[in-house]
Amino acid sequence: MHSSMNHEIIRIGNRFMGTEIELVLAAVICLVSAPTLLAESATNFTASEPPKYQADWRWVKGAVFVPTSCVNEAQQWDEYDPVINDRELHYASVYGFNCVRVYLHYYIYLKKKDVLLQNIEDFLTRADKYGIKTEFVFFDDCWHQPDKGILEPDYKYPAPIFGVHNSRWLVCPGEDVRRHYAEHKDRLKAYVQDIVNAHKEDPRVAFWETYNEPNKSPETKRLLEDAYHWIHETGTKIPVTATGRGFAGDPYSDFKSWHEYGTYSYTGRPEELNTECMNRKEQTVPGIVEHFKDKTGFILWEAGIGRDNCRFAWSENPEHPRPNETDKPFHGVIYPDGHPWSVEDVKALLGPEGFAKAPLFEVEYYQDASFSKLAKRSVAPMIDFDLGTERGTGSPDAAAGVPQENFSVRWTGTILPPTNGAYAFFVDGDGQVKLFVNSKSVIITKEAGRKNVTKSIRLAGATPAQVKIEYIHTTGAPSLHVAWSGPGMERRNLTPAPSSTSR
Repeated sequence: MHSSMNHEIIRIGNRFMGTEIELVLAAVICLVSAPTLLAESATNFTASEPPKYQADWRWVKGAVFVPTSCVNEAQQWDEYDPVINDRELHYASVYGFNCVRVYLHYYIYLKKKDVLLQNIEDFLTRADKYGIKTEFVFFDDCWHQPDKGILEPDYKYPAPIFGVHNSRWLVCPGEDVRRHYAEHKDRLKAYVQDIVNAHKEDPRVAFWETYNEPNKSPETKRLLEDAYHWIHETGTKIPVTATGRGFAGDPYSDFKSWHEYGTYSYTGRPEELNTECMNRKEQTVPGIVEHFKDKTGFILWEAGIGRDNCRFAWSENPEHPRPNETDKPFHGVIYPDGHPWSVEDVKALLGPEGFAKAPLFEVEYYQDASFSKLAKRSVAPMIDFDLGTERGTGSPDAAAGVPQENFSVRWTGTILPPTNGAYAFFVDGDGQVKLFVNSKSVIITKEAGRKNVTKSIRLAGATPAQVKIEYIHTTGAPSLHVAWSGPGMERRNLTPAPSSTSR
């Protein structure tokens, strides 16, 4: 992450092995096999002598995970949506991510502790279903102070500010809590320990992260040290870290972690982990994969390209908002409809063989409603999306020039019915939709507005069937969901069979 305090420009010298990096927007640049951990001691330690862990983090190919429907980490948990979380975790797994970095927020614990704990369990279950491990971040020194209104049951999260990077991200716990630390200390401890105690031996949790990019103020160091002790008091053997190398986390970490946002300089070692990297002004996803290959793991900021506005650059701030859509997202890999900004990103994450066999539809996006002006060719794991009408959210790929209204999309791929029999196909969406199986028209919708249509056809088992779906969107919120069911197969999203040939 990358913090913005007073929107100053801070130059950090010698941060990464002698490299000087200039970051815009202030204060500082505010996963499948599990790691093998060896804890020598989990009870007798001091901050200067933490438990010694041996871990090999080279398995981690991760990303910060914020649902594309949310403006910040508080909304992520305050308005927890199992459907969107499941959908986007699925996208992440298909594209090769095996670990997600997930931010929590103290205010949501205060507001709805029991619900939060239930939702954390739900999230872990869904991530584990897709072979993804999770690490949780408890505190953060980056960006905006939280609004106490969040604690109210009817609080409405503000829309993102177009053209402004990370326009609604929140500090946790916030300056007001830090100023009244004695008053909040017991509740802060309960916040940390209630979550850790629920999962202190949970193999789905890769590690705990007390603090993202902790600054060196006395107030931060006090909470950083306390949080480190609070986690170890639970007896968890899951290791703890906080951002170091220029930030204050190293003395309060069981293993070192750092952020790499500049030119490729420090690669780390297997026992260290990069917990944030990748901006498209100085880095690329293929570059990151190559940079850390066989050295240690990495976590990209971020999986989705959504309403947190991290597609805009650090320099695109409230004083200098970007007036138009960016053609190159600063952060993020996957759009809300499941296609990546760049197929090259996915090839790098999966490797050539993995990409060739991945279960992906081929997708074509058009700048008009008649499949004439091709904007982009890409891939997608399924057809399952709800976009918005808010500026920047209505187009499936504004960076490629696809408009918010009057566009068209075509998906093609192969499905594999498991047995002989009748298969039902379900289309739920707006606009005009045509679904073909083996060149035979199965569903055609012509009327405007949201509709549900179901049709059945017989298919031969264990025999590949070619599908094509065409979608024309005119106005309103774009939405399309395509599913199927069959003999012994409950209704599920239509997903392609893994490819057996190179794309």
